[in-house]
Amino acid sequence: MNKKMNLSILIGIIFISFNLRAPITAVGPIIDLIKKQFDLSNGSAGIITTLPLIAFALFSPLVSRISSRLGYGLTMLTGLFLILAGELIRSYTDSIGLFMGTALIGMGIAIGNVLIPSIIKLKFSKNVGIVTSVYTTSMCIFAALGAGVSVPLAIGSGFGWRHTLAIWTILTLLTVFIWLPQVKKPAGFQADQTHQKRTERSSIWKSSLAWWVTLFMGTQSLLFYCLVAWLPSIVASRGMTVEFSGMMALLFQLIGLPATLIMPIIADRFKDQRAITTSSSLIYLMGMILLLISESALSIITAVVFIGIGMGGSISLAITFISLRTPSAGKTAELSGMAQSAGYLLAAIGPFFLGFIFDRSGSWTISIQILILFLVLLIVFGWKAGRDELVKGEGLLSDHDCKGR
Repeated sequence: MNKKMNLSILIGIIFISFNLRAPITAVGPIIDLIKKQFDLSNGSAGIITTLPLIAFALFSPLVSRISSRLGYGLTMLTGLFLILAGELIRSYTDSIGLFMGTALIGMGIAIGNVLIPSIIKLKFSKNVGIVTSVYTTSMCIFAALGAGVSVPLAIGSGFGWRHTLAIWTILTLLTVFIWLPQVKKPAGFQADQTHQKRTERSSIWKSSLAWWVTLFMGTQSLLFYCLVAWLPSIVASRGMTVEFSGMMALLFQLIGLPATLIMPIIADRFKDQRAITTSSSLIYLMGMILLLISESALSIITAVVFIGIGMGGSISLAITFISLRTPSAGKTAELSGMAQSAGYLLAAIGPFFLGFIFDRSGSWTISIQILILFLVLLIVFGWKAGRDELVKGEGLLSDHDCKGR
């Protein structure tokens, strides 16, 4: 029975992962249609991608405490309903609803971002690398689909941007029904262990290792969301067609899948992850430098391939670090909340800032140079976060608090 329950949770995690990036990545390739509809500047359009990150930053610290009261099952279900409501409001209201719906989507995704690593640590502690690999790969597959199908649906099939973004509500609604069994579990669902009482505990925010993990998470998120928001526009600025730019957005997501799949498994087999983290980041850096100087379609494709591989490795390592650098599921939830909060606050600056720079300069050159600088920082942060250490002290939540209720 326990294996059946864990399989049910695993299926739920996979379907939740489908909803954690696609509603955001679907926007980038059709951002010009949205800009035209509401007469938005590049800076204002960048806010559409930035809003979910602000929601991640502001809402993430609350998630572990809400979960300790409601249980992770009900808390996650609430997140799915927030995503569902946000998708509908974003698609079928006015410009104010566009931003409000996007913020709601961000709040819902924040719940999944924080809770999934702690659930993996709690329910699959002996297979953290494999389950994290499945989770991140599933998330990235649908992130790629979100980017890849937007232009064909909105333009090729004549759906328009509203129906194209709203189509993801079908997947979210399906996920709600799949997750429902986790909301109310029988008593036997909880592990047979003595309840750990709450005591005074050290703050994870004082841990230098936790900060390195957070900075790595924030920097790779900044890079990812900047590219999700502006890679199609950067490619189009080189004289490429809208269709080719959309294909590059899809390639960026798809080409990183092997790295996303393999990196957590490799990382889980080694106590020290500095070598693989540095290697992944260097590939990322090579691609960005090539994008800076690319003019032909072939050189752009090559740059996007390197960028995608580096992106896939960095995002999966960032999530894996949250589990590998913590001694318990409770501590994982706490570190996850910190990394999602402070990390995404850093990431939120990126899309808006790059759009602002383009509006002022009329060129993407300076923006790409800024991304190259952040990739150098990513190498430094990854080296520090990859050390064979654990965040010390107990978390604010015990393992018992993280269990379903």
